[in-house]
Amino acid sequence: MLKVALTRSYSALSKRTNKVKVQILKDFPQFQLYKGQVTRVSPSLMRNYLHIGNGARYILSESDVDEELLQVSAEKMLKKPVDTSKVIKQVKPKTQAAAVDVTSNTKATISTDENPKKKEEKVLSSGVTLKDVKIPGLDL
Repeated sequence: MLKVALTRSYSALSKRTNKVKVQILKDFPQFQLYKGQVTRVSPSLMRNYLHIGNGARYILSESDVDEELLQVSAEKMLKKPVDTSKVIKQVKPKTQAAAVDVTSNTKATISTDENPKKKEEKVLSSGVTLKDVKIPGLDL
């Protein structure tokens, strides 16, 4: 007798859209996830990184959310203003140095680009034809 196996086929779309709701219990700055935050993540991220060492927990229903932890994280996000003046002072010298490097590199490439053009013109206009080139096994 032939027995038909019932297997579920997984498509790329089903793998991408399958997210689970979790509450973060520790800070994970490499994933931009912070303590108290409730978010939807891929199951593999939860299994491999977040759930290890009680870093996050699954949220199956709305009653599973720790409201105190959620409020603390919301207050933290509101209190954390971005001080743009400090950021600008730190980034400005780096961007200026990078701009100087880029301009010097482009000038160097422009000067080196002019020389190969002259060499290529000599090679292409040298007058070598297929009759002058002998290729073994090729009879013209």
